[in-house]
Amino acid sequence: MSRRTSCKDKILTAAERVVLAGVSKGGLLYHFPSKEALLQGMIARRVTQCRRDRQQAEERFPRDQAALLKAIVESGLDDDDPARKINAASLAAIANDPRLLTPVKEHNRVLFKELAAFSHFNRASVVVLAVQGLWLMETLQVSPLTARQRAAIIKELLSLAESATAPTSTKK
Repeated sequence: MSRRTSCKDKILTAAERVVLAGVSKGGLLYHFPSKEALLQGMIARRVTQCRRDRQQAEERFPRDQAALLKAIVESGLDDDDPARKINAASLAAIANDPRLLTPVKEHNRVLFKELAAFSHFNRASVVVLAVQGLWLMETLQVSPLTARQRAAIIKELLSLAESATAPTSTKK
């Protein structure tokens, strides 16, 4: 199959999904008048979903001062994340238009403000940065880690998270 045909097939497949979702061309253009607007919406939606995933993971650690960090490790490095392909496509779009990073920058600004409450801000930051780095390597499919190494690193990140605990007064 030629590249042109493959691209054409991808577009048709996406169009079929839009039709199956009951979205008309007018409805699509009303909500997303340009490709850029659609990409902005997709990226903002991914940031919101990541925030929800983290909050759900955080609920699994009631009364745990390291709940935020443990949730970031768990949700950020979820092997079963169905959005991995969307993440990779979003990165490609961002490379072409860095303005698409606005919701990601805001997400990180808020996150690091939360980390400021930790008694060991630097350690908490290292956990988050390591998660983001591993996430990026995996999204780009360039991680050299074996499954065993990855599991050991996640265990180490959870241990680091535990040692960077937030003060009790900041927890609900």
